[in-house]
Amino acid sequence: MNKIYKKLRQNTKGQYYLLSFCVFLSVLLVTSFSLMYFGPTVQDFLPEGGDTRKMAVLLLGVTAVGCFVFTVYAFGLFFRFKAREYGILMALGTEKKQLKKLLFQELSTVTALSSLVGLLISVPVSFLIWKLFELFIISNEQMTYRFGATGFLPGILFAFVLACVLGIAGRRFINRSDIMEILRTQQKTEMVKEIKGWTFPVGVVLTVLGLLLGASVKEVSARVFGIGLPGVVNLFYLLSLAGIYLILLSAVAQSRARKNRSKYYGNLVSISLMRFTAKATTKNMCVMTLLIFVCGFSAFYGMQYILAGGGVQTKNSKDFSLHYPVLEDQIGKKEIYDTASSYSIAVTDFTEHTATNLVVSYNAKDFDEETSRYIEVYRDKEMAAIFVSESDFEKISGQDITVAPGTYQTITTTDYNNFYEYEDGLQEVMNPDTEKTYPLTYGGTIENDVLAPFSEPFAYVVNDEAYREMTEGVQDAYKERVISFNAVNAEDSYDFARALLEQYVEHATDLSNHMGNWNIWAQKISDETGKEYGYGDRIHMTIDNNMLLGDWKYAPAFNIITVQDRMQLISVYVMLCLYIFIISLAAVSVMAYVRSISVAEDNKGLFESLTKLGADHRYKRNVLKKQIACIVQYPGIIGCVLTFVFAFIMNFMNDGRINSVETKALTLLTVMLVGMGIALYTIYKYSLYKAEKIVK
Repeated sequence: MNKIYKKLRQNTKGQYYLLSFCVFLSVLLVTSFSLMYFGPTVQDFLPEGGDTRKMAVLLLGVTAVGCFVFTVYAFGLFFRFKAREYGILMALGTEKKQLKKLLFQELSTVTALSSLVGLLISVPVSFLIWKLFELFIISNEQMTYRFGATGFLPGILFAFVLACVLGIAGRRFINRSDIMEILRTQQKTEMVKEIKGWTFPVGVVLTVLGLLLGASVKEVSARVFGIGLPGVVNLFYLLSLAGIYLILLSAVAQSRARKNRSKYYGNLVSISLMRFTAKATTKNMCVMTLLIFVCGFSAFYGMQYILAGGGVQTKNSKDFSLHYPVLEDQIGKKEIYDTASSYSIAVTDFTEHTATNLVVSYNAKDFDEETSRYIEVYRDKEMAAIFVSESDFEKISGQDITVAPGTYQTITTTDYNNFYEYEDGLQEVMNPDTEKTYPLTYGGTIENDVLAPFSEPFAYVVNDEAYREMTEGVQDAYKERVISFNAVNAEDSYDFARALLEQYVEHATDLSNHMGNWNIWAQKISDETGKEYGYGDRIHMTIDNNMLLGDWKYAPAFNIITVQDRMQLISVYVMLCLYIFIISLAAVSVMAYVRSISVAEDNKGLFESLTKLGADHRYKRNVLKKQIACIVQYPGIIGCVLTFVFAFIMNFMNDGRINSVETKALTLLTVMLVGMGIALYTIYKYSLYKAEKIVK
C-alpha cells in the first residue's frame, strides 16, 4: 500500500506542492506580521489602548482570516483531486481505517514541515521588510528592529488551527459511506434556474445603495438631523454584498439567446459549462471580489497616511513654536540663538509674546447618550482659553487684521472644518481673578497654526484695548509665554531641534507637567468643589518617552520632529496595510489559479469528447479561455470599481469635499488599480497556459 501511495503521490505531486505552498505562505505571513507587531519596537511605540493598537489587532485578525480562506480553499481542491484515487481504492476493497491512517500520515507531514519552514523563514522576512521600510522613513534608534519571541505564538496557534481544520476535512472525506459519491466528487454540478432580466440592474442598484448608505448615513444623520446612529447601521454594507452576488450570478448563469442569437449559439458550450457550476463559481467569484476590494483599499488606506503625513508646514505656521507658563524658568531667546549657532542654524522671524488664559462661556454640540442625539449645549465658565491682542497676533502671524471693538476672532488651524464646535459660539469672557465678565460678538475666523493648537476649544484674538481691559489684574499663573521662529535651513535642523527639545524638557517643572487636555480653570473648579479632575494626572516627562509630544499640554511644536514622529506612526500603519495588500493579492492569485485549473481538470472528459466530435485545438482553447477569463475578469473589474467608488465616498463624507491630498490619493489609487489589473491579467495568462496543457 505504501508503494501504491508513493506512486499516486508522484502522479499528483503538483497538488502536494500547492497545498504545501499555501500552508507555508499563510503561516509565513501571519507569523512575520505578528513578529513585527508584538516586537518591542512597535509595542513600545504604540500607546496602550490607543486606536493604532486596536487597528493593528484588527489587521492581524484580517490577515489570519485572509490566509485561512485561501488555505482552506486549497484543502478543498486537494481532496477533490484525491477523490478518484480513494474511490477506486475503496471500490477494490481497501478498508477506510487503512486509508485514513495513510492520509493522516501524509497530511501531518505536509502541514508540519510547511508550518515549520514558514515559522523559521518569518524571522528574516519580517527583518527584511522592516529594513525596506527604513529606506522610506527617518531611521533612528527608536525604530530599530528588535526581535520579540511573543510574535511566534499567533503563528503557532494559526498553524495548529490549520492542522485541526485539515484533519477534520480529511476525516469527513474518508468517512463518506457512498463510494460513488467520492468517485463523482469532481463531476458534481450546481446549476441554477433561469436568471431573470432584472437580476443585473437590481444587483447594481443594491451594490451602489449599500456603499452610499453604509458610508454616509451616520454622517448625514449627525450633521442634518443631529442624531447619532449606532454601529449596526454598518449592516447596510450587506446590501452591496447581495448586489455583488446578483451581478456575478447574472453574468455567470446567462441562459437566454436574447437578441444576438448567433453569438449565443456560437458560445453555447462555454455558456453551458459555466452554468453547470454556477452557484459554486459565483460564490468563489464573490470571495475573490471582496479580496480584491480589501487588497485595493488597504493599499489606499496606507497611501493616504503617506500623502497626508509628509509634512506639517503651512503658510500659517512656523518651523518652531512653543508655549509654557510665564512663571516657569524655561529656555528663551538667548538659549535658542546659542543652540542654533552651535548647530549652524540661522534663526529668522523670531517672536516672543504673552498670551492670557481667560474663562469662556460658549455654545457647542455634545452627544446625548440617552436620546442618541447631538444637542446644543451652553458651557458656562467651565474652562479657560487663550487670548492674544491684535497687535501681538499680527507679529506672530505676519498678517494684518482688524478686530472691531466688542468683537473677537476665532483662531483655527488651516482648513479647519469641525461639526462639533461652533466657530461663533463664544458668548462672554470672564477675568479669572476679578471675575468681571465681558460680552463679545463673533467677528470672524482667522487661521494660524502656531496659536490654534495651544488652546481648547479655540484660541481667540481681540483688539488691543479690549485685551488690556480683560487681562487687567490677571495673575501670572494664567499667562503663557508664546515663542515662534523659522529656520533658514529647516530641512537640516533635526539635530538642532532635538537638542532644543532636550533643553526644553530639562527646564520643565511641575508648573507645566500636565496632560494634553488639562485646563487650568477646570482644575481650579475641581479643587474647590472637592471633585477629582479627570485630566489632573502627571505625565512621564523624559526625552525617552515616545508619546511625550502627544500627551503633554505644553509640548513644543517643532515641525522637523513632528514630521519624524508622524512618519514613525505612518510607517507602522503602512507596514500593516502592506501585509493586508500582500495577503489579499496572494489569496486572489491562489483562488483564481486553483479555480482555473479546476475548470480544466473537472471538464477534461468533456474536452476529449469535443475532440472526438471534430473540435480543433483553437476551438477548445477558446472555450477554455472564456471560462477562465470570466473567473478572473468579473471579480477584477467589480472589485476595482468598488474600491474606487468606496474610497471616493469615504473621503467625500469626511468633510463634504475632496481636498488636494485626497485628489492625489485617488489618482494614485487609479494607477494602483491598473497595476492590480495587470497582475490579475498575468495570473490569467499563466492559468490559461497550465489549463491548456491539461486538456491537450
